[in-house]
Amino acid sequence: MLRKVFRLVIGLISGYLSVSWMTNVIPLHSGEFTSDTILNPAGFLAGTMAMAVGMYMMGGLIGEGVKAVQSTIKRDGGSVSDVLLAIAGLDGILLLLPLGGWQAAVFFVFCLLYGMMSFSSTEDKDKSQKQ
Repeated sequence: MLRKVFRLVIGLISGYLSVSWMTNVIPLHSGEFTSDTILNPAGFLAGTMAMAVGMYMMGGLIGEGVKAVQSTIKRDGGSVSDVLLAIAGLDGILLLLPLGGWQAAVFFVFCLLYGMMSFSSTEDKDKSQKQ
């Protein structure tokens, strides 16, 4: 449980750093974004690395939360703490919206995609082990 809370905190900190370090161009024009990325590559690289770490941490929590909801629906004894941590992670991403709307949206989408990719049901694992 402590490990999952640690992942939540590190994911939120990485998300905050990613949103604050990425270029904020409003309205988003590809020319301005490209020139800012070329002229300031350190900020973009640091933001991208923070996004990758945050995506790994938060995506895993989201995947575990979906698994817990699925096992609760099947009455296999899903963990309520996993569901609460996944909801807290999603709420934390919503707190990033005022800092940078499109950066927080990209971070959310990547976390969600990674969470869905890391999700595989126990039936799929059982089938792959039998083969």
